[in-house]
Amino acid sequence: KVVCSKDASPPGGIQSPCRLLTDMAHPPTTRQRSAPAVLPEWPAVDDAAVSSAMAKRQLLSFDFDPTALPSDVLCHLAMAMFVSAGLPEGVGQDSVRRLILAVRASMPDNSYHNFFHVIDVLQTTNALATATGTMPRLDSFERFALLSTALCHDMEHPGVSSEFLSKAGDSTHGGYKDLVFRDPLQEKHHALRAFGIMADRDIRTLDGVSSAKYYQFRSSVSKIILATDMTHHSEYISRLEEFAAHRGEDPAVEMSKQLAMELMVKCADVSNVIK
Repeated sequence: KVVCSKDASPPGGIQSPCRLLTDMAHPPTTRQRSAPAVLPEWPAVDDAAVSSAMAKRQLLSFDFDPTALPSDVLCHLAMAMFVSAGLPEGVGQDSVRRLILAVRASMPDNSYHNFFHVIDVLQTTNALATATGTMPRLDSFERFALLSTALCHDMEHPGVSSEFLSKAGDSTHGGYKDLVFRDPLQEKHHALRAFGIMADRDIRTLDGVSSAKYYQFRSSVSKIILATDMTHHSEYISRLEEFAAHRGEDPAVEMSKQLAMELMVKCADVSNVIK
């Protein structure tokens, strides 16, 4: 891992999200990180493998199995979902490719919380948002926020729960000594690391967007990632029941787009066991 670059900053002179890793009430650490030191080239794959998955509309299916495909092909399918959703102004395809590669390189080799899980959640989010009619309601920046969250929601997951880390009283686990969790809430770490990666000088995902759009994007993505914390599950059940009651009284009532996005990723995150 490489020390987080001081040059990496979002547009308009906003404080670098990398620095927020140590600025959010945490002591300084020499283990600040951004993107991997050297990103590999975008993988060359057999076009037939990608075309086959696309032709079968697997990216919109709830039968998609990422473990049946090589990770190089999964990178291409991830990119296809972003392109299909439509990239917002100021976000280029090259920067999204670099983001996908950085996320893949940053995921530990866990038995479950690994790059295959990341793609599974991304694809399921894409399918859910399409099937429920949520995707057409979102503008291009909201669609990008939704898919980016799915891609980054488990950044550097150590393979154990927040509760385990808290009870263990240790910020490292399972031999991944370069993964330092300075907050017992893993989802907060995932969100911080997502923006650290996006702001890295070799990734620069959001360099072309305005300050206003950056803050909107950051707020939305952070809320969606934090929604995957299962300690808030009952709260979301209550909010969903409340919406259902309102919908029963007035069928024209629509769920807020932010809540819909949070529910999409929450459902996708725990959906694999029923596939």
